Amino acid sequence: MSERFPALAGLLAPHDLQHFLDHTWERTHLHVRGRPDEARASLVTLEAVDAMLTTRINRHPDVSVVNARDPVEADDYTNADSVVDPIRVARLFAAGATIIVNNLDQWSPGVRALLSHLESELGIHAQANLYLTPGGAQGFAAHYDIHDVLLVQVLGQKQWRLYDSPKGLPMRGEHFDPVATKPGERTGELLLQRGDVLYIPRGLMHDAVAVDDGPSMHVTIGLHAFRWSEVLLEALAAHALVDPAMRSGLPLGALNASADPAAMGAAMRAIVDRALPAMAWDNVRGPLLAQFDRDHKEHLPGLMIDAITPITAETLFTRRRGVRSEVTIDGDALVLTIDGRSTRWPAAVAPMVRAALSREGRFGLGHLGEDLDEKGKMTLLRRLLGEGVVSIAR
Repeated sequence: MSERFPALAGLLAPHDLQHFLDHTWERTHLHVRGRPDEARASLVTLEAVDAMLTTRINRHPDVSVVNARDPVEADDYTNADSVVDPIRVARLFAAGATIIVNNLDQWSPGVRALLSHLESELGIHAQANLYLTPGGAQGFAAHYDIHDVLLVQVLGQKQWRLYDSPKGLPMRGEHFDPVATKPGERTGELLLQRGDVLYIPRGLMHDAVAVDDGPSMHVTIGLHAFRWSEVLLEALAAHALVDPAMRSGLPLGALNASADPAAMGAAMRAIVDRALPAMAWDNVRGPLLAQFDRDHKEHLPGLMIDAITPITAETLFTRRRGVRSEVTIDGDALVLTIDGRSTRWPAAVAPMVRAALSREGRFGLGHLGEDLDEKGKMTLLRRLLGEGVVSIAR
C-alpha cells in the first residue's frame, strides 16, 4: 500500500498505511509523532513566510488575519483594493492574532510538490493553508471542517482539543454554523510539536491554542474526496439525458393530500429500478476524471530547462511524480493522456512509452527496448519531456 501512496505514507510514517485506511480514515483522529530532522518538519520555514508577507503584494483573502478572542475585520489590515498592509498585519500578530496564508502551494515549491503527489496518488483535490499563531493565542473557536485534514507542525507547539461532534462526515455544502452547532464533551487533548502530523476527519469538532513559549506555525492540508452521493447523482444525471422516463413530471396532483402515498412510492421505486442498470462506474469515471484534471495542481520543475537541454545516448531520465498518465490504444494510434491532455502517437511505440512510464528511478535509452534506433528513442523521449511526464535526471 505504501508503494501506491508514497506521499501519504511519508506523512503518516511510522504508522501503518493500510491500518490507517481501514480503521482511521473518515473515522477518528491520528497523532503522528515526528522528529525535528524529518523533511515534514521543514516543509515551510518562518523566514520564507516572513519574506512572502513582506516582499510580495498580497491580497485578502490570500492572506487573512483572525483572532478567536478579539475578532478582526479585513478592513483592519487591508486598503480599498484589498491589498494587505504588512505593517498592520504585524501589529495585529503581535497583539495575538493568527496570520493565515491560503493556497500556500502558489508560492511554496515544496508544498506544491507535496500536494501534486498527494492528488495524483489519491485521485482527490488537495489544498494547503498556513497558520502562524503567537504564543498563547487562538485563531478559531471550536469548529469542524467539511473536508479531511492533515496538519503538519513546522514551528513551535500547539495544544489541540477534540470534542464530541454532532455532525458525522458533512456534505460539501454543509459549512460550519457556530450558532446552530455547539461542541460536545471534550474527547481528547494532544500537543503537536515540530515534525508531528495530526489527521482530523471531516465533521470532528476541534480547536487549538499555541503554547506560550513561542509562536506556532502549521500547514493544514485539506483532502477533498468525492462523495458516493455525488457519484450517484452524476450517474442519475447522465442517465436522465438518455431516458425520457427520468425526465417526465410527477403525476398531476401528486402533492395533494388526496394523492395515494403507496401509489406514489411504487411509481418512484419503478423509476429507481429503471435507473439501476445505468448506475455503472464506467459511466461516471470520465466526468470525475475530467473534474479532477481541471483542479489538479501540476508540479513541473525544470520543464523549461529540459526543453533546451541536449539529449545524448548517455542522458538519464526519471518519471515525474505528481503526474497522472494513461495509455490506451485507439485503432492504429496510441492515445497518451497526461493530466487530462490527450495526444496521439503511432501504436508501434506503445511498448516503449509504457516502459518509460513504468520505470522506477533513473533510466536511459537502453531501457526502452529495441523497436526504435537511437535517434528514434531520442525523438520519443524529447516528446515525453515536452509533455511533462518525464524529466532529465540531475
